[in-house]
Amino acid sequence: MTPSHALIQDLSGALNRTTADARGNMLRRLTDLFLTRAEALADDHIALFDLVMARLVGMVERHALIRLGLQLAAHPGAPLQTIALLGHSDDLAVAGPVLERSPRLGDDVLIAIAGSKSQGHLAAIAVRPRLSEGVTDVVVEHADLAVTRKVTANAGALFSAIGLGLVVGRAHGDEELAVLVASRSDVPDEVLAGLLRSATEAVRRRVARCDAPGVRTRYNQAMSALSRQRATPPASTPAAAPAVPGPSAASPDRLRLLCEKARLGRRGDVIDELAAITEVPVGTVRALVRQGSGQSLMMLCKAAGLAWPDAKGVLAATVGTAGDQRQTFDLYADLTPEAAQRAVRFIRLRKAPAPSGLRRLL
Repeated sequence: MTPSHALIQDLSGALNRTTADARGNMLRRLTDLFLTRAEALADDHIALFDLVMARLVGMVERHALIRLGLQLAAHPGAPLQTIALLGHSDDLAVAGPVLERSPRLGDDVLIAIAGSKSQGHLAAIAVRPRLSEGVTDVVVEHADLAVTRKVTANAGALFSAIGLGLVVGRAHGDEELAVLVASRSDVPDEVLAGLLRSATEAVRRRVARCDAPGVRTRYNQAMSALSRQRATPPASTPAAAPAVPGPSAASPDRLRLLCEKARLGRRGDVIDELAAITEVPVGTVRALVRQGSGQSLMMLCKAAGLAWPDAKGVLAATVGTAGDQRQTFDLYADLTPEAAQRAVRFIRLRKAPAPSGLRRLL
């Protein structure tokens, strides 16, 4: 047993014999000492503070945890285990400040919280100064409309093709979200044009009236591009393949092969076949599977033209069958082929994920 663990064991016995008020007072004094001396502390000293503080986190009252979270939220050297415990708290008053501001929360911690906590937790993550593509993807996948707007408005949030596709799919009928998408300089012109093509007239009018810098210019350019597309005669070949995969994009034999591999549980083969059918890079599909991104995989299945029983088999073979199956069925039934095809188109228009981000997902 190391000296630090021996200390913690002795401390635990002592803490069990004290009152909640005494433990709260101990945590307050320990935190004040840490904040006063943090710049001069060596890593092993910070680790010792972390062991003691993390032990106290589970033994003090709510007001003490709220105070601790507020004190440590923006500190660049906050103890890692302690800050992660605060971020994982179900109590948003405790977790919120940490999720919004702590530079000590890594992507792995943020992704775990975003995938398992409340919309309030997602909203706090959504306004962080910087969000990686991986974190943004998970936030968007689990977010309601209000949180989707919040993360889209965050200029420090990076969007992958998958994440952007999910946002734009929701924006074609929501004026506020459509304006936020149009206001982002990292949204490709082709994506904005696709959004305006399928948007309601009310959404188009709202984007056209937006005073945000550059939005009207981009709107006019997108609408001009759409006008030119409408004026361009169709290709002379009557049997030209559709630009986006739909039910007719793959042969029945190809779809049967995909379903057979899914039935046999051949995960790698299912990923390869789904990528080929939807013409999405296999690395992207593999990344979605590693993320457990069921909603995005449902879009690929719908775009491929799979009926629910077959899509269910593909999902089971790739990300498993956890969760409410009735709810999953309802989501798939409500997802239109057009919306799924738009998502696939956006995935193709975006650049491939950065190698570092892809390696992390894989």
